[in-house]
Amino acid sequence: MLLLDSEAISAVAHGPDHRRDRVRALAIEMRSRELPIATVAAVLAEVVRGRPADAGVFAGLRRERVEVHPVDSRVGVRAGQLLGAIGAGSEMAIDAFLIADADLRGGAVIATCDTDDLGRLASVATRVHIAALDPSSQ
Repeated sequence: MLLLDSEAISAVAHGPDHRRDRVRALAIEMRSRELPIATVAAVLAEVVRGRPADAGVFAGLRRERVEVHPVDSRVGVRAGQLLGAIGAGSEMAIDAFLIADADLRGGAVIATCDTDDLGRLASVATRVHIAALDPSSQ
């Protein structure tokens, strides 16, 4: 499974081109393996602002056939455990929801520019890998 964080969703919606192309390449690879592309609902709070530009976000989600997973109690509890394991606070909660969703579903690749925070969380999860959207982060 490929999970998109807010930077990946923004890239699909509005660019820049190198990030959008990287997300699309990852999506093509996942589709070739018949694996889903998703995000968690909490990530939408980082990219939707009630403005006309939101149309690009929703169009990108539709175009890439991105499933939106709920943040339920299982995901919330696992996210809290992951934050505790790395000694982080709630400022990383949305990142933790992504990692928790991936962990509970048996693993995933997470597309992001935030390789540091997501990498820390992924290090205490199972089969969660980080895919950098910027060449300098790879």
